[in-house]
Amino acid sequence: MKKLLFIFLFLTLNSQLPTPSLFADTIYMKNQKELKGIVIEDYKDRIVFSTMDGQITIMKSDIKEMYFDTEEQNLIKLAELAKDKKDYIKAFMYYDKAFKLNPASRAAKDGLVFLQGYLFKKDISHKEEVVKRHNEFEQRGTVPEIKSDEEKLNDDLNKLRTETGMILMTSDGVTRIENVRPGSPAAAAGIINGDTLVAIWGRLVGYMSLKEVVQALLEKNSIETKITVGRDVDVRVGPDGSIGATLAIKFDGLTIIAALKNGAAYEAGLRPDDLIMEINGESTRYMPLKKSIELIKKSKNGRVNLIIRKDVIMWGKGGV
Repeated sequence: MKKLLFIFLFLTLNSQLPTPSLFADTIYMKNQKELKGIVIEDYKDRIVFSTMDGQITIMKSDIKEMYFDTEEQNLIKLAELAKDKKDYIKAFMYYDKAFKLNPASRAAKDGLVFLQGYLFKKDISHKEEVVKRHNEFEQRGTVPEIKSDEEKLNDDLNKLRTETGMILMTSDGVTRIENVRPGSPAAAAGIINGDTLVAIWGRLVGYMSLKEVVQALLEKNSIETKITVGRDVDVRVGPDGSIGATLAIKFDGLTIIAALKNGAAYEAGLRPDDLIMEINGESTRYMPLKKSIELIKKSKNGRVNLIIRKDVIMWGKGGV
């Protein structure tokens, strides 16, 4: 009864939220407090939690236990925890159960695709590494020198630049793509200079160290890597207040449903399924569709500034 009351009150106070997000997650804090709300962003060391009293950021080190309202979400969380611990067999099992509960789950699909080839290639990769070390020993006559953490990071950065064409920089919890080599896999995927790296295979990379981000990009089980990037774009607004795109509120937020070819949105690089996070500096989270459209129409100087998120597939060399 209490849960139903909470959801009713949450719906009343946040009527602009998309219907699928209306559920109550529960967090038990180490200080014995119990919080109800919705986990809207889940990072490595913190979460962004929406409650009846507003939006708050909670460090995971202060959380004792966290439960989601749906079985699917709990399974996804268990899968992510297992994956972080390199227990890929258990992670695959949890993702598979979540997928069977909801075949439309993007998180479950991404998890299964990422792990599908990993379990098969794990032993092969290990054998190749053993052979490589043996050959190095035969050539040098000594055990290979153990590199420092800084040397390993530089090696990984060089490998990332060679394989993907990207140069990254991390600052204040944000990873920015400083440079994309023309003709590289990153460029072919549509990634451009200045994009921010938001997620890899659906997992948010905010507040990760540069080392962790690079390792996540290099740890791939197939020739493709699914990446979510953030981008700041200016879009021309027509005399009728249109940008040549159809918008809708979907589960993940304000979404582009269609973009007319040769239209302003299409020319600016916007495509179906891109998410609009901000309009002229104003967050679209909890924003009704009607207000979003009005903000675009009322933009000054015939242009609107949008912060978007888009999923891209980067093709490259395979391997684990």
